[in-house]
Amino acid sequence: MPLYETLGFTNHPFSKTNADEEPNLSQYFVPPPYFDAVVGDASHPSASVVLAPRGSGKTALRRMVESHAYEAGFLAVTYDRFEFGSKEKVSEITLQYHLKNIIIRILVSYLSYLSDYQDVAKKLSKEEKYQLSLFIQSYLGDITGDKVQELINELKSLPEKFKQFWSKNVGFMESIVNFLLKSYELEGIELPKLKQEEKRLTETYKYQLEILLKLVQKINFKSIYILVDKPDETEQTGNDAESTYRLIQPLIKDLELLGLNGYGFKFFLWDQIEPYYRKDARPDRIAQYQLRWTRASLMNVLSRRLIAFSGGKISTIQSITEASQDTREINIDETLCLFSNSSPRNLIRLCEQILAAQAERSIDTKIEFAAVDIGLLHFSEMLFKENYGEELLRDIQRVGRELFTTNHIANDVLKISGQGARNKITGWMKSGAVKQVGTINVTGSNRPVNFYCVADPVGVRMIHRTESLKKFLQNRWLPCAHCQKDNLVNIDLYPENNPPICQECGRELL
Repeated sequence: MPLYETLGFTNHPFSKTNADEEPNLSQYFVPPPYFDAVVGDASHPSASVVLAPRGSGKTALRRMVESHAYEAGFLAVTYDRFEFGSKEKVSEITLQYHLKNIIIRILVSYLSYLSDYQDVAKKLSKEEKYQLSLFIQSYLGDITGDKVQELINELKSLPEKFKQFWSKNVGFMESIVNFLLKSYELEGIELPKLKQEEKRLTETYKYQLEILLKLVQKINFKSIYILVDKPDETEQTGNDAESTYRLIQPLIKDLELLGLNGYGFKFFLWDQIEPYYRKDARPDRIAQYQLRWTRASLMNVLSRRLIAFSGGKISTIQSITEASQDTREINIDETLCLFSNSSPRNLIRLCEQILAAQAERSIDTKIEFAAVDIGLLHFSEMLFKENYGEELLRDIQRVGRELFTTNHIANDVLKISGQGARNKITGWMKSGAVKQVGTINVTGSNRPVNFYCVADPVGVRMIHRTESLKKFLQNRWLPCAHCQKDNLVNIDLYPENNPPICQECGRELL
């Protein structure tokens, strides 16, 4: 029997970290405070931008917007796949590129639903039938059965029956055009005229969106939502925030498009693009939200997942951990949320590491505290290397403390010049692993000097990996009473007469 069953789960609660792969996400989704604002009013849709770190739940949020589509009365069109030609670069992507891809997705979605509205299809006016025939032949002319299945898989909110509609009626390598023209009693357009019309179409994308909206409204949808997700996951954007922003810049800066009547453009974006987006942003016109998780909200995320995967029998990790002196003094769930550093994905991965550590020890007992400690160390090392690299891990372990000055790095750690130490720290800060936490007064200096901290909890744990988890937490876990930020700092590292301050808000911790 697998460990997760021994513990009381019906399925492994931590096997999936990608929201698109979780079929029962709605059972344990925790909406952010602004969720209703993002969904908005389908009768009067508006654009919005959600910025969040990776692993913070952007895709989960997008999926829940999709799940509200039918009930709220909007057609949800997901746009989360960006393909490039063999020689095409991000810098060459235009608004026309995006609008063409969006129109194809709207069209496939509309035609899927139209199969349930044959009476509507028959009552289309002559002009509407001509426009629909033109759209089908211009945009779907080179699409075969296998390609339309790929598009259907991208359009996550489409009911399953429409996937079967296409697979049942169109062969794998068969063009879908003839099938569609026949199904909806549309006349084909002769090639010379079609070429002329296609040329005109390239100049009227926004007008085409308006035509498509009118067609969509005939099948009982009030509006169309375009859900833009994952622009940072292409081969040409990857970990490059500037390239990621450049990819969607033509879309996100076109206020006329984003304000198009009957359309709601919703962007779910990596927060690292914010410095580039800020130059084009119009928060007075386009609502902007930050997706952030506190330790308390993460505990809710964890609890709801545990309840869903155990049939309501388990709500905390603490309850399936063996009772001991350590577990009586440490709240396991709080600790896991602390090291997840505001990321639901990190939380899932950490819990999976703990279960793996326990499985190596025994599958016939509850989780041992030692497995929590071991799993946390494995997770911390893995995550730090992923985010910042092995070289930086070696560097901070050489530093040996979570708070330091430039002089400490130059004189006591690396034995290099002050400028060399400053360059080193600047690199650490650019990676996000280190941040400045105010200034301090030190003996021998006429003015305050910069004070730095290791900002990621897993980094602090790796510095002190030989220390027991209980002692580690007792020595340095300081939640801020003002902003609720969890600070992992040993206040004894602050020189005398320098009060410890919060990494986030800069207020005194004691």
